[in-house]
Amino acid sequence: MIETPTVTAPPGAILLGAYAARSCPVKTQNAFNPMVALDDLTEGDLVPNNERLAELFEGGSQFKAAVVEQLINSCRDDVVDLRPMSDGTRAEQIDACVRAMTSGAAVIIGGCLPVDLVGHRVGYPDLLVRGVDKADGSAGYHPVEVKWHKIIERCQLPEDDGVERRVLRYSTLARPAPHAANTASGYGLRIGSRTADFLQLAHYYRILEACGFGPARPIVGVIGTDDLFDTPVLSWADLQQLEVRAFSRSSPEGWRLRSLLERYDHEHAFRIKIAEVARLQTGRPDLDPEPLVRPIVNKECSRCQWWEHCLPQLDPDDVSLRIDKAPLDMREIATLRRNGITTITDLVGADLDQLLEWYLPEVSHRGGAEGRIRIAARRARMLLEGTAFDRETVGPIEVPRADVEIDLDIESSADGRVYLWGFLVQRSCDGDPVYAEFSRFDDLDDRAEAALAADAFTWLRSVVDTVPSVAVFHYSGYEVAKISELARREHDELLDWAAGYAEEHFVDLLEIVKAHYFGVSGLGLKLMARHVGFSWRDDDPGGLNSQLWFAEAVHGATAELRARARRRVLEYNEDDVVATNHVRAWLRAQ
Repeated sequence: MIETPTVTAPPGAILLGAYAARSCPVKTQNAFNPMVALDDLTEGDLVPNNERLAELFEGGSQFKAAVVEQLINSCRDDVVDLRPMSDGTRAEQIDACVRAMTSGAAVIIGGCLPVDLVGHRVGYPDLLVRGVDKADGSAGYHPVEVKWHKIIERCQLPEDDGVERRVLRYSTLARPAPHAANTASGYGLRIGSRTADFLQLAHYYRILEACGFGPARPIVGVIGTDDLFDTPVLSWADLQQLEVRAFSRSSPEGWRLRSLLERYDHEHAFRIKIAEVARLQTGRPDLDPEPLVRPIVNKECSRCQWWEHCLPQLDPDDVSLRIDKAPLDMREIATLRRNGITTITDLVGADLDQLLEWYLPEVSHRGGAEGRIRIAARRARMLLEGTAFDRETVGPIEVPRADVEIDLDIESSADGRVYLWGFLVQRSCDGDPVYAEFSRFDDLDDRAEAALAADAFTWLRSVVDTVPSVAVFHYSGYEVAKISELARREHDELLDWAAGYAEEHFVDLLEIVKAHYFGVSGLGLKLMARHVGFSWRDDDPGGLNSQLWFAEAVHGATAELRARARRRVLEYNEDDVVATNHVRAWLRAQ
């Protein structure tokens, strides 16, 4: 039996949670800087919980609970659920987790891993799944995370790229161990877009390795929202085998492939250095060591509790602050800053051809760097000029016409189910358009969602069958994608008709706009509609907000609150289709 210490953090220890290596490094700096207030932290886990909380808020909590419940009910082996220990001390939680691993439990839910003082790590994986026993007969455990997003993709790699990368290895919840894995050819993991998930899992693997319960190989698992199979599955990844592109000054190409484990080790080591320097800050710039990182605006800032601390450190015209559409990444911004380009004024004033000579060798970690900086420079110029949209073509803009023109917008809940189909019907012989909606303010399952869609498309089909021509306009491909998804799932004649009709007769206005305009902040419906003079009734319209309103419409504490939220959603949806109507009319007038 392995004697594993269940140590807690001594005063002053640098300990990083699993989100540190995958998150903005300025968070680590702020967490360990004694001159910066520390809020929303877990004791001994000095990286804020906001990243995990954001995932849970966005629907992950319900999904994770459902997956865990399904695992408990279907797993054929012994499952130890340590979630009831979450109110105990860290030492108590660690003791419970170590006892469960020592006993050889097949699956451990909600375990708290031993503190890795030497590696500066703490961690709470969603699941620990027992693998093949090691040579000494002791158990080895694979960390698994449950994520509220898809993790599997169809693999487009050529045949000679290696069979291993073109085969998905997955386990069922009934038999979750990796040695019981099945395979699916032609599928793989979304490594590029989900690198952060694997960095998090690498963190847990390193802790398991340090405490003697690591598996023989660094194989980790993710359960995503993928619908490739009838039920959720554990998709397995070898952190030493799967690689991502990383900057390399020593490589002739300027980049090289690094394994996910190498990438994690690099990021984690950098955060430790950041923390060591940050903890030496005393508020005396003349004596304090220079901080290793400076704030750069990124996608995490909008939900970071340190945003108000970082914002004053940025120039109001900082490139990362002002350019919010297709923004340059942190390495690209840092490269510009090292060469004296901090603001959009600096960027506009730079000779791009000369800039590229020193810029491109430093940003070869990703493709398309030249195009990205040229587009950023264009947006910087537009911002300085106060221009929201640039017309890229001349002449009339062709928009299809029909006897009946319908604008469509759908609303979906946090779990992706469509609960509202909104239509604005404009007949060529009539005056004002008429809004028609099909909604169900309830927690929908597959059957209820399909029934609501059937109501909407029974109505639409009746319109199509009774007039000479119909055109259905929408803004972005989301509506068509959801219709196709429903048709594939339900195998229903009406939904099959709807999917076919959508592919042939629906008109995506966004594609028309893209063909003629370039937007400084993009070409979204809210931006375009406001540009043409339309205003929403709601002060804060948006798809994510509508999900919150829907939740209140279903689960609000009082009937009055539920009714008010329902009206708010319906008004928002109606305004969306009216906005689409306004954009279409404006395009025809150009």
